[in-house]
Order: sequence, then structure tokens, then C-alpha cells
Amino acid sequence: MHQTMNYQSYKEPQFDSGLVKHELLKQKISVIQSRKKFDVKVVGYSAQQCEIYLLTIGEGPTSVLLWSQMHGDEPTGTRAFFDLFNFLQADDEHNALRQLILANCTLHFIPMLNPDGAEMNERRNAQGIDINRDFLQQQSPEAHLLAQLHQKIKPDFGFNMHDQESLWSVEGTKQPASISLLAPPADNQAYVSPTRLKAIQLISAINEMLSTIIPGQIGKWSETFEPRAFGDNFQRLGTATLLIEAGGYLGDADRQYVRELNFNILFYALEQIATAGYQHQEATAYHQIPQNTKELFHVLIKNVHLHTPAGTIRVDIGLNHNNTFNAIALRQQALYTIQDVGDLSTYNAYQIIDAQGSKIEADLTLCSLANFTITDASNTTYCFQNGWLIL
Repeated sequence: MHQTMNYQSYKEPQFDSGLVKHELLKQKISVIQSRKKFDVKVVGYSAQQCEIYLLTIGEGPTSVLLWSQMHGDEPTGTRAFFDLFNFLQADDEHNALRQLILANCTLHFIPMLNPDGAEMNERRNAQGIDINRDFLQQQSPEAHLLAQLHQKIKPDFGFNMHDQESLWSVEGTKQPASISLLAPPADNQAYVSPTRLKAIQLISAINEMLSTIIPGQIGKWSETFEPRAFGDNFQRLGTATLLIEAGGYLGDADRQYVRELNFNILFYALEQIATAGYQHQEATAYHQIPQNTKELFHVLIKNVHLHTPAGTIRVDIGLNHNNTFNAIALRQQALYTIQDVGDLSTYNAYQIIDAQGSKIEADLTLCSLANFTITDASNTTYCFQNGWLIL
């Protein structure tokens, strides 16, 4: 009984920027608390004593634990949570679906498990610990808190929300892996227990839905067992756990569209759980999801004639970038580095430039900042200076 949503009516506008800071999160949670639809609690503190919240809604027998931003620089799941909060608090034509979910499920959200990392825009917490590799030792207060909450709630389902590099692609398509999915294994044999089977079936349903929206852009993470990770251990402990990775999408540098995909994944998955619809899925569909690969560059410059001491050769140049602040341009800008040079005909890219024999003399040392000028087939000149692109 899947329903189509008007996402824009639920999108939280205050989370449109790329970063999600703890202070804004606190403000939004305060507004949610005042509406009295959610039970809102401070359940712990980060290493630097920032509040960590648990928001609970619903009265159903199936408990679901959802957490985001255990890696501080991965905010897409957090933003999608607040869009979903708006949906769950609304009063509109989707009341029947909303009531169905809340009558059958009790939802527990931890938005921003790692507020210190979010403030620094870094993966790890203030202690330098990767929280998702701290299940065994639980040295970080954030990991200890998540483990305690899991033990207390004993959720039937778990959703572990992450962002992945935009350079992940889908095996066989070379398209960006805009969403990657995984039912984490609970052991080295990737045994399909009854718990993991539920996660596999639910992912199969999600993949079926997503394939109508972003065909060829859904990947699957490797099933390599990671004994220090939360998803693998929660699966072992009886929670059907799903890893949801938000990736790249052409023209979506701020991941606003991928955020919408996350919203669609969440409400569709909750509908499937509430109706037990996922149980009709075959496990084979999950295993047919293509693997994540890395066959992408941010920019691929093809057919360059490179002058070398040993003669002129034809090469392709693969460039990747990190967004950083350009003090000269006074704005965020992509800083390009040279990732590969040679025959790159088996790769794809977000932007492909056909240089059609443009000649250059340049130092193309791998991992160095791009410093060269080329002209493409339409006589557009691209000048890279110390990594900055100057058109």
C-alpha cells in the first residue's frame, strides 16, 4: 500500500546547508518537544558534554531504533530524520499511513550521536575515536550510550544512517552509488540467521522501491564482518539491522536530493515494517544488488597530448576534489588533485571533458594539486592553478 509523498511539504528548511550543528539541532528539538507528539529525553552526553537526545513516538509492539551521525561529518541521515519528524507530526491526507505506522511501531530516534564530531566536521569524536569501531571497548561515552540504549530498548529493527564518499560507484553501471545498502553480517561466514533474514528482506523491498527512482545507482556494501562495528553486533544480538549509506548524485553537491531519497527510504521501510509487507521478499533479490566499486572520478579529462622528455603521449587525466575555503575567491570551492594518468577509458566521472588533442606540458605527479591549462573540443579553456579551477 505504498503511498507517494510530497516531500517538499515535510522538508525541514533550516537544515538546507551542508553542515548540521548541535546548537541548531537543539533548537529544532526544543520546538518538537513543545508540540508534545514525541517523548524527548536527554539520554547522555558527548565527550565534550554536548547533549545527546532520544526522541520516541508510537505505541506499537515492534520497536525500531534509528541513529544518525555517529560519524560527525555524515549529516544526511540527521537531516532526513527531521524531515521525517515533520511527517510524523503532520495532520494531512496521509493520516491513515501515519496512524498505521505509529499503531504498529514504537520509533526511537538518536539524531546526531556524535555532536563533537559534527561541530568539527570530522568523522571521529573529540577523543579521536571512531564510534563505529568502538563496540567492543566502548571507551567513548557515545558508544557506551548507544550500547546501553540498545540493551534497554531491545529493538526489533535498527537503522544505521551514514554518508559515503561520492566516488563510490555501482558495479556494472559505473554510475554513482547514490544509495548503498547492507544487512551487516553477524559473523565471518555471513550466516543468514532469522534476524538477518528480516533485514535482508526489508532491504530487498527498499531496493525494489528505489530502483524505480534511481535505477542503476543503488549499491551494496561488502559483507565483510567487522567485529568492532555496531551494526554487525546488533545483528548478532537479535536486532534486524540495516546500514543506509547516502552517496553522490550528479548535480547534488549538498546532497539535498540524496537527503530526499533517505526520507523516502525511511517512511517506506516503516510502512513495510508496520504491514509486514517485507516478508514477501525473496532473499535472492538482496544478493543480486550490485556491489559498491570505485570506477568514478569527479572530473575525467580525455584525449590529452602530454609532452614528456621521451616524446608526446596520449593520456586521460582523472581528478578528484575536496571542498575547501578559497581565500582568494572568498567562498567554498573544489580543490582538485591528480588521482590517475593514463588509459582511463574504463572509468566514468561526474564531469567528462574531451580535450581532443589539447597539448600540455605539466607535472602530473599523482596526488599533487592540478596545475595545467587545457582546451576542450568546444574551445572552452580550463585553467587549474594550485588545485583551483579558473574558467
